[in-house]
Amino acid sequence: MPEQIRVDDEILLQRSFDTPAEVVHELVHQNLEHLGRFLAWARPDYDVEGVRAFQQAGRERWNESGEHGYSIFYRDEYAGAIGMRGFDSPVGAASIGYWLSAHLQGNGIMTRSVSALIRLGFETYDLNQVIIRAAPANGRSRAIPERLGFVETGIERQMAKNVKGEFLDLVIYSLLRSEWQG
Repeated sequence: MPEQIRVDDEILLQRSFDTPAEVVHELVHQNLEHLGRFLAWARPDYDVEGVRAFQQAGRERWNESGEHGYSIFYRDEYAGAIGMRGFDSPVGAASIGYWLSAHLQGNGIMTRSVSALIRLGFETYDLNQVIIRAAPANGRSRAIPERLGFVETGIERQMAKNVKGEFLDLVIYSLLRSEWQG
């Protein structure tokens, strides 16, 4: 997996563990309400040490498994994160997950970033399928696979939790290499 992916003139994806933990912590805390609606880890007690522990786990998984996380930089500003896991899948299916700072939504940042990982998966890693999951109420997150031609294939019932501990269903989207318009 490349350490950096230049998506376009505005967006750079960089290995997530190369971003200073304090920078990640600051953006997460600025977005706790926004992120906590759908992500259980976005809590007020998510501290810099928690970020460092997450980054260390990511560093270990980088070379040992088919999981790779990236920080998203938009016009040199830390904007969020994106990751792909499952490159080592025997059926050639990998999943993409992501989050973006609320103040940067609406600029096409995540759509372009997801598109770059799709291209990498299909062209470089010979994947057959890319999967994205999103909570039904997370319209912005769901719009990305819909915009990129994914097919809604089902619902995983109560497969996630938000910061309040409420169970969330996840809508499953799938894009096959044969459907990709890359």
